[in-house]
Amino acid sequence: RRPQTAGGETHRRRSLDRRERERERACEKTSERVTDDEPPKEGSMTMTDPDTALAAIRAAGDDFQSLYEAIKNAAFLDATPGDHRQQLRAAKAKLKKIHLEAKKKAEEDAKKGIMRKNYDVDKYWPQLKDSWESLRWRLKAMPGGATKKPDAFYELYGFFKQATEGDNTEEQPVWAESGGLDFEGRSRWEAWNKTKGMASEVAKKKFVAIYFEMDPKANLYNDNRIKE
Repeated sequence: RRPQTAGGETHRRRSLDRRERERERACEKTSERVTDDEPPKEGSMTMTDPDTALAAIRAAGDDFQSLYEAIKNAAFLDATPGDHRQQLRAAKAKLKKIHLEAKKKAEEDAKKGIMRKNYDVDKYWPQLKDSWESLRWRLKAMPGGATKKPDAFYELYGFFKQATEGDNTEEQPVWAESGGLDFEGRSRWEAWNKTKGMASEVAKKKFVAIYFEMDPKANLYNDNRIKE
C-alpha cells in the first residue's frame, strides 16, 4: 500500500468538506420546509385523525426523516388551537433540535475524517439480526462477581427488541439467580424501555447504523462483525 501524499490528503479533506456542505444544505432545506408550515404536497399522504397523526410522530422517535414525514402529514393539526396543535409544535421544535445536533455531530465527524452512511436496512437487517449477539463482546466486572457488556450491546438489544416485539411490557428485573443485583437483566430492560413507541422500521434503521459505526476496539475483543 502506497503512503498517502500531502496532496492526496488535501484532496480527501476537500471532498469530505464538499459532501458535508451538501448534506447540511439538504437537511436545512428539509427542516425549513416543515418548521415554516409548508402544506403537504399534492399526492402526499392525507391524514385527518389527530390521534393517528400524533402516534406516527411518537413512533418516529428521533429519526429525522421519519419525524419530518410524520410532521408533514400532521400539518392539519396546526389549524385548530388546543393540545393537539401544541404537541405538533413541540414535535417541530424537536425536529429542529435533531437537525442542529446532527449538524454539530457531522462537523465533528468531518474533522476526524468520519463519514456517516445511510445503510440499506432491507439488505443488512436479515444478515445481522441473528448474529449480532454472538459477537465477541468485551465484559466489564461488576460487584458480586457479575459482568456487563459495553453500552453498544444494550443499545443494539433495545432496538432489536423494539423492531421484533414492539414496546417493552416485561417487569423490570432486580435480582439475579445468584442473589446479587441483576446488572445484565436491568441493562437489557432499560435499553428496550427507552425505545418505547418507536416504529419497527425506525428501530431497524438505528440498529444497523450502530452495528456498523460502533468502535470495535472499545466494544469487541476482536472485530468479527459482518462487513459491508
